[in-house]
Amino acid sequence: VGGVWLVGAIHRTLMRESRLAREDSLTRLPNRREFHDRGRQVFAQAQRQGAPFTAVFIDLDRFKEINDTRGHEVGYQLLKAVADVMLKHVRASDIPGRLGGDEFALLLPNMKADAASAYVKDLRHRLLDAMHAQRWPVTFSIGVASYRQTPQDFDALLKQADALMYEVKRGSRDSVLLHEY
Repeated sequence: VGGVWLVGAIHRTLMRESRLAREDSLTRLPNRREFHDRGRQVFAQAQRQGAPFTAVFIDLDRFKEINDTRGHEVGYQLLKAVADVMLKHVRASDIPGRLGGDEFALLLPNMKADAASAYVKDLRHRLLDAMHAQRWPVTFSIGVASYRQTPQDFDALLKQADALMYEVKRGSRDSVLLHEY
């Protein structure tokens, strides 16, 4: 009986460790590794189907100011609030992720640019509402790369969405920049 218990305990520990290795411990979103692994799977499927595909990069404007003035615990609460809004908003087929720090991303398989535009604008409004509810002066710089047909290179797709997000950061911030390809 002791051996069976030990095997069960080891199995539960391995399962927990496996989950933790793929999940951001703070937000419970997929971490960078899991985001990329799951993303490559849905990307390959969308390629085979010739389906549209959209990638979204989200950066939190003025997040460092919150950490510096209100402390890291408030910063953690803020990151959790962002993740909660994302999780409530995503479709079952979407892949959200926390890539690190205050950068988040979403993969939207089978979503065309016009639908992605409405979807991301709605998400941004929900995120802003969550920030206003806590009186956090945080806004969102969002880059969206939307393809009519899934492109050949997953990494290039991600770099395109990231570059669009940085274009927003260099400009006015607090907005969405979507390009359709």
